[in-house]
Amino acid sequence: MSGPPDEQARTDLRYAMTLQGAGDVDAALEAARRIVARVPGYGEAWAYIGNTLVTRKRRFADGIAALELATTLCADDATVWYTLGWCREYAANALARPKGGKVQSADQHVGVDADTLYAQARDAMLHALTLDPEEGLRGDIEDILDVIANVTGEPWTDRPHNRRVP
Repeated sequence: MSGPPDEQARTDLRYAMTLQGAGDVDAALEAARRIVARVPGYGEAWAYIGNTLVTRKRRFADGIAALELATTLCADDATVWYTLGWCREYAANALARPKGGKVQSADQHVGVDADTLYAQARDAMLHALTLDPEEGLRGDIEDILDVIANVTGEPWTDRPHNRRVP
């Protein structure tokens, strides 16, 4: 099956998330990998795998690759683009400001430096904004863009924010 996900695939992805929530990240990743083996076009499952690899396993290159695939499968999904941008920012921060002053031995090298990752994160976030995200997600995107601007010294917009404070 290579088309859109069926209800079973969606149920299985929720189960993988439950496994992760219970602390079994390896089992969650294995469950998610079985889903994409069955339904390779399930972009949200690829996004879940990518996010989990980056944030829970610090497998930056593998996670970002899965997220890049997810953006090709869900090209109009602002949440997937946000997740790619956020994970790129997470990896850039880990490289630029490592715990204890050195990159962790478990961190997977991504083949680019932190400045490049920050620029790629900004590009993904700016693209997510073009997809007309709902207001809460828009605020999250703008917050990460502000973080990136503060780190790099490069503003992401020349317009003032017109966002309501909740």
